[in-house]
Amino acid sequence: MKKYKIPGASLAIVQDGKLIYQEGFGEQSNGAPVTKDTMFTIGSVSKPITSLAIMKLVDDGRVDLDQEISQYLPHFHYRKDSSYQEVTIRQLLTHTSGISSYDGMVLADRNLRGEDAIATAVQELSGVSLNHEPGEVHEYSPANYLLLAKVIENVSYQSFTTFMDDEIFKRIGMYRTVSNYRDAEELGYQPGFQTWFGKPIKSKGFMDDSGAPYGYMVSTSDDISRFIRFMLDGGGGLLSEKTFSMYTSPQVHRKEDMYYGYGWRISANADDSYYFHGGETPDSRSELFINPNGNYGFILLTNKNNFSEVHSTIWMRDGIKKILENGTMPEVKPVNHHLQWIVCSITVFIFLLCVWNISRLRTKAAIKKRVWIFIGSLSLLLAIGIIPLLSYFFSTPWHSINLYAPDIAFIIKLLVGTFTLNGVLLLMISLLKRNEARH
Repeated sequence: MKKYKIPGASLAIVQDGKLIYQEGFGEQSNGAPVTKDTMFTIGSVSKPITSLAIMKLVDDGRVDLDQEISQYLPHFHYRKDSSYQEVTIRQLLTHTSGISSYDGMVLADRNLRGEDAIATAVQELSGVSLNHEPGEVHEYSPANYLLLAKVIENVSYQSFTTFMDDEIFKRIGMYRTVSNYRDAEELGYQPGFQTWFGKPIKSKGFMDDSGAPYGYMVSTSDDISRFIRFMLDGGGGLLSEKTFSMYTSPQVHRKEDMYYGYGWRISANADDSYYFHGGETPDSRSELFINPNGNYGFILLTNKNNFSEVHSTIWMRDGIKKILENGTMPEVKPVNHHLQWIVCSITVFIFLLCVWNISRLRTKAAIKKRVWIFIGSLSLLLAIGIIPLLSYFFSTPWHSINLYAPDIAFIIKLLVGTFTLNGVLLLMISLLKRNEARH
């Protein structure tokens, strides 16, 4: 935590059905100490919990994994090639629906609130075009789990929040786990921190009710330790043995021995098999890890995030795994902020270059006005195009960059402002010089 400048964290470890370690470290954004009951947004660790709800409906005979989603979502439509098959529930679970990551992120992190938040987001997603034939390509997208939440609502005739509370959280004993901002606030949830050049800055507080099924559930290490015990017990009392086996089985090959299942990332290595999922929101990161062969699992919750620090909690997760399995302390790898400094250096260089150009242009009696008008026009075009180009290059909407890398987004805005100012001033001075030359 000291190395990565993480203000607060909570860790719980379960082995052989018992809680063998539980500790809170550091502080929350309001200065209160982190404890086992401190609430964190858990990011994509929400996905295996949403998947569990779907598998509960499968076990009850109310949902068929290979049924077309149109049977459950009659008002949701998508565009596809005429040769494509229809999207099924199974494909939503495994992120093979054909809906792109970008289209999912456009609707993610919207700060929508209330019981209608999921329905509103699904309505806005309606009409999306499939990028691939359903079932052919694994492309991780929040949209898949948003649609699964709406399936849960339509099949159960309840809000997603009510179903999760009654059928999942309470039955596992997760009484401080919620799926909407109102309930989280009542239980004392505090926003986390965003990172600016490695320094944690208190977040303004960001939580999207429509994002609960894929990334905005709120929980504690104590509650998720109960979920881990439930998983190590084989889902008893909630899922049949057959359905639980499906729930934790590998489905889509990703690389080497790694697969994606129904909301789980899975290692199918015979000597090192486990399932896990990481998660992030703009101001938190989490890591859930379960090793059924070793009969242990753990949850790590932290209250800081930035895109450039994505590996920090992954290294912490791998370190905890190594300590538990081998009894050895791994090296704590450093996190750098090279990307921020590179973007900052480029912005400063462009700013100084613009000042030099304007200074040269003002002091020259005779100018090649076409050259300077071209440079000014090019600056304005760069100002207009730099953000769309970055979004295209990283396949990420600008609002996501703004939330998950606020320091980089701020520097880019300064760069846009520099190009704009440079373009406007060069064109103005060139036109004034041309008028002076005429007179």
